[in-house]
Order: sequence, then structure tokens, then C-alpha cells
Amino acid sequence: MDARTPRGPEYIPPLRIAVFSAGAFPIGALVTTLGVYLTNYYAAHVGIPLAIVGLSFMAVRLLDIFFDPVLGIAIDHTRTRYGKFRPWLAAAAPILIVAAFAIYFPPSGVGAVYLIGWLVVLYAGYSMLTLSQAGWGAALVAEYHQRSRVYGWIQAVAVVGALGVLLVPLAVPAMWHAVPFKGVPLMGCFVLFAIVVGAAITVFLAPEPDKVSAAKSERFGLKDYLPLIRRSEMLRLMCADMFCTLGPAITAPLYLFFFEQARGYTPGQATYLLFFYVSAGLAGPAIWSRVARRFGKHQAIRIASVCYVFAQSTLLLLPKAHPLEMTFAMIGVGFVASAFAFLVRAMIADVSDEVRLESGKDRTAMLYALVTSTNKIGSTLSVGVAYVILPLFGFVAREGVVNTPDAIWGLQACYLLPPVLCVLIGGLAMWGYKLDETRHAKVRLALSASDAIAGAKDALQSLTGEPPEPEQGVLNAGG
Repeated sequence: MDARTPRGPEYIPPLRIAVFSAGAFPIGALVTTLGVYLTNYYAAHVGIPLAIVGLSFMAVRLLDIFFDPVLGIAIDHTRTRYGKFRPWLAAAAPILIVAAFAIYFPPSGVGAVYLIGWLVVLYAGYSMLTLSQAGWGAALVAEYHQRSRVYGWIQAVAVVGALGVLLVPLAVPAMWHAVPFKGVPLMGCFVLFAIVVGAAITVFLAPEPDKVSAAKSERFGLKDYLPLIRRSEMLRLMCADMFCTLGPAITAPLYLFFFEQARGYTPGQATYLLFFYVSAGLAGPAIWSRVARRFGKHQAIRIASVCYVFAQSTLLLLPKAHPLEMTFAMIGVGFVASAFAFLVRAMIADVSDEVRLESGKDRTAMLYALVTSTNKIGSTLSVGVAYVILPLFGFVAREGVVNTPDAIWGLQACYLLPPVLCVLIGGLAMWGYKLDETRHAKVRLALSASDAIAGAKDALQSLTGEPPEPEQGVLNAGG
């Protein structure tokens, strides 16, 4: 990933980024199993009706959307001897462990109340982990292209977690026939392992740099989100993130149904195809970072959105039950889909710099809370499209049921049209985005001067004992 990365003064060695990115190890495992396997598991195996499962996931994600803005305020308020973001990531681990155990190992006879209750806890821990790591990444490096590299590493480590959770149900029973768990519970064992290992590496080994903050004792609340939301670049990023998340997310709960019932693959083949789809995310960030370096991050998102249309359409154009051809098609879709999340998060860090320059206030966690909320809106709506609309075509999710041609047609339509339209809308949101490399370089130059002045004032105050003057924002450096 780093072989040809130019080594400027802000270059971060790969080992240091890998240690920081380890916290994302359980994220890939959680996202893959929650979106693809757990919804299917609770509908087909636990016995909760398909529409109820979909509504349960939607209800929890809707509640979770309102949790992130409050969490962003809390993180931006945090000042501890251990850092600003580290305590939150550390606190997320035990919450995730308890909730994951309950979700992946449900007792017999559970219903929607059990599912909703533990999903609320699980998503709270998930928000704490992802939001704290995203803000931490913005503080780790300030250079425009290095940020793409850092967030690309985070995504790549999450992909490793996703690959691990897919391989475990295949590899462990093959090596140990007496394994006590299979399927989703075995995936749960891997998720628990990933939470412990990933969080421990980042919390205990990753550095959290001291970041100059001009407003260490300020008070702020939910009303402070309004100026952030009104920003043109922020609105575009929120829209792009929501729709570029919603598109691929729609396919997740439909995945097993689509490949097994509509395209004629066995469950084992469907798992292998998903493995190759996820594997493409390892190479994706490295390649898309180069595209972003050549054309700019916002242009890279637009290019990826067009490529996604062609890649996703290929899945329906290929003949049924041809694993080799479908493998290459899934690699293509996974490669394109890997562009969106890490580029948006790298761009949020750039917006954070501009906000601090203009207002003198650090709003990093609040900005990431906004984009994680829109991300969750996208993934929430995806479950509704999949599990509420699909039954309208007469599709039945129970094992052993042979669905009608009309139901299969509805399944294929849901798998193609909504994802393609959503990603195109996300790409169009990048038209008019102006915070490019040149403008960000001006912002960083002005911030460096502002931070130097603030440091000199602090040094003078410590010598004279005079109270500091109120901080003032700096005019926009964008020209």
C-alpha cells in the first residue's frame, strides 16, 4: 500500500498506521455479519418473521442515528491525561463484547424485543469505536494525501476482519470436526476475538498526538451542529456518504437470497463469492488513493460512482451458476465499492481543519458524528428496502420454500436498481465540491500560523500570569 507513497515531512511509517488501524479489525467482521448473515439467521433459523427482523434493525438504527451527535459533542468535550479519543475507544470494547455475545449466541425462543434490546447496546459500542477512531485519525496526520492513506489503512484492516469472519466457518470445522459452534455462532467467536485484539493494540500501543485546540474550556451543544450542517462541503459529503452507503448496503441483506435463489449458486459458493468481494477491498484503498492523488478526492468518488453502475449491472448480465466469471465480477464490484467510505472520511478531516481555522474551535468528532449518522441512515433504509419491500413481490424467506418467478424477479430488481441509482446520486453530490488539495494547503498554512501564535500566547501567559485573551476565528483561507 505504501511502496510508492511520497515521503514528505508528515509521512507516517506503515507499522505506526497499522497499529493505529488495528481498532478497525472487529468493524469489518461486525458489518459483514450484521448486514449479510445475522438478518438471515434471525429470519430463517431463529424464526422471527422476515418483516419483523427488517423493522427491528431499522428501529435500532434510527435510534442510533440520534446517539451519534450527542456522542460527538461528548468526545469533543473530552480532555484527559490519556488523550481525547483513546478513552472512548477503550470504553467501546467491553460494551461490544457483552452485546456481541448476546447477539451471536441467542437463547432459543427469543423474539423481537430481545433482538432490539441487544442491537441497541451493540450499535452504541460500535458508534463509540468508529467515531473515536475516525476523529483520532484526523489528529494523527494533517496533510491532504496522507489522510487518504491513513483512512485507507483503516478500511483495509476492517477488510481483514471481514475476511477472517468469512473464513472461520469454513476453516475451523474442516480442521476440527468436533467444533461446538457452527455458522453464525462460530462467526461470533471470531468477532469477540477481533474486538479484544484490535481494541487492545490501538488503545495500548497507538500514539495520540497533542493537537492544538484554541477552545479547551468552551461550552457547546446540539445547536452547534447547525452551522456545520449548513456548510456547502459538509452537505455534499453527508449526501455522498448516505447514498454511497445505501447503494451497496441494500445488497447485503439480499445477498444470500440473490445468489442462491436467483443466480443458482450453492451456499458454499455464495460464501466464496462474498469472500472475493470483500478481498477486493484490500487493494481498493491503495488504488483509489492514487486516483485521488491524481484527480482529487471528490473527483475519485465521482469516477467510482460511474464504475459502480457498470460493475453492479454485470452481476445480472452473466449466466447463472458460472462461479469463475462471477468471481471476477464480484472482485470488480468490491473494488469499486471500497472507494467511498475512506475517501469521505479523509475529506471530513479536511473540513475539520477549515472549521477550526474559521471559528477557532475543534469540531472534529462532531463532524464525524454527522457523517456517521448519514451513513447509518443509508444502512437503515437498506434493511427496509430489502425486508419490507421484498415481501410485496411475494418473496418468502423461510428455508425450503420455492419462490415464484415474480418473487425472483422482484429480488433481482431490488438487488440492481436501487443500489445503482443511490450510488449515482452520491457521485452527483460531489459536483461543486471546492475543498481540494490547493485550498486545503492554504488552510493548513494559515492554521500553522494560528497555532504558532496561540503557542506563543500560552508561553507568554505562563511567564506573566495574565489571563488569556478570548480566541477569535480566522477568516476563510479558501480565497
